[in-house]
Amino acid sequence: MSPKKRLKLILRAVLMNTAVLLLLSSCATVLIGPEGTSFSLGRKEPSRRGELRLVSMDIPQSGNLSANVEYWTKINFEADPKPEISRVCFNFSGGDQSCVGVQAKDVTYGLHPYFRVPIHVPVGSKRIDCYAESIRDGKTHRTNTVIYYVIVLKRPEE
Repeated sequence: MSPKKRLKLILRAVLMNTAVLLLLSSCATVLIGPEGTSFSLGRKEPSRRGELRLVSMDIPQSGNLSANVEYWTKINFEADPKPEISRVCFNFSGGDQSCVGVQAKDVTYGLHPYFRVPIHVPVGSKRIDCYAESIRDGKTHRTNTVIYYVIVLKRPEE
């Protein structure tokens, strides 16, 4: 085989591999990110009528969190129309779970709807998975899950 043909075959193989890698990487979903950020797991398309979908969560003091101290977390959501949110549950990376009732006074509707609930982050937690439950047509429905990464977690006495 001549050097010219060999070079063409090698270039063709490199181009094909590059095309396949680009195609695969465009379909990939990244679930792990920098600390202090939030990610949503589940469908990305807009919510259907009556459906509640969590978008993100934020703990404003996450740069200086202390374990087992109550903080207020803000959870952004999408819904049409106004959902009846009954409770929100947090699963912590250490294996603990906490569920909190959502009060109507803590839900804000409008252009960027959100609700606020208290959270106690256990010692050693690095990741918080969060989902909510809403009541629609007399039935309880669970939302998608959002993930939040904790930046710093120190004991209350520090």
